Amino acid sequence: MRNTIFIFFLFLFSVNMFANDSITGKWRGSIIGHVDDKDYFINAVIKSVKDSDYTVQLKVFSKDYTGKFVLNTTLKNKNKLYINSFEKVIEYPIAYLHIEDCFTGYFQLKKSGKNVQEFDLYRNPVYHKIEDFTSKDSSGNFMPAFECFTTVLLHPTINDTNFQKLEKQTDSIISAKKNSVKDITKRKVVSSKEWTVVNKKITLEIWDNNKEDGDIISLKFNDTWILSNFLLKKEKYKIELELKQTDNQLLMFAENLGSIPPNTAAVSIDDNILVRTFMLNSDMSKSESVKIILSNVKK
Repeated sequence: MRNTIFIFFLFLFSVNMFANDSITGKWRGSIIGHVDDKDYFINAVIKSVKDSDYTVQLKVFSKDYTGKFVLNTTLKNKNKLYINSFEKVIEYPIAYLHIEDCFTGYFQLKKSGKNVQEFDLYRNPVYHKIEDFTSKDSSGNFMPAFECFTTVLLHPTINDTNFQKLEKQTDSIISAKKNSVKDITKRKVVSSKEWTVVNKKITLEIWDNNKEDGDIISLKFNDTWILSNFLLKKEKYKIELELKQTDNQLLMFAENLGSIPPNTAAVSIDDNILVRTFMLNSDMSKSESVKIILSNVKK
């Protein structure tokens, strides 16, 4: 009798181990329905930590973006992988606001129509603060600065040459951008302009105040690139920022010279009290910046 019970529990243990181990390994997926209409893809590695706890290493990428994240998860009922926490490793060239909201809830493990395992993300409801809604859609309705993906699906890794080609292409583009950004250390920084604001939250607008001639720039705010390979147009592009220190630097980096050198951009700074517009000029040998000072009058 004891042997029978032992064998029965050994069987249950082995079944449970098999179910858990079946999700470890490499997964690939796609992201559907993002607000910017880009194609986003995922490379994921699921590793067992202990018992039913797993880490999910995610690499999210498109042609001009890459982000690496770690999810700490727990498998329950053998088919639901609950997300306990979200860790951001790196994003380049921009950091998406509230991207952590996109990876909440749990992944449902199920079989697809072709009887292939897949993880389908069931995300928790997301609640935004009023100040998160800064831009309008085509109907004039306010929307958040970043909208989560509609669907996230993961499948076990298969030999997909097109997927591998796209990932290599993305890595190549991102690497080229990083090398380009490193060129800033070789260029002279001209800093002769400054403006004092009294509110921590400011709004930047950037546009081409002259003839549109294909000027492409990057904008660096302190240590963060807030725009990368951005094509200047007559239409103003708005950026919301929050100052976290007294002295701040906004630097314009020229990615090309356009058809009418140098690169010239109009940048307005609005702290909801006064608006000041600066003309920034940069070329392949120098980058112009403006110093933004946060006054102690109002914080």
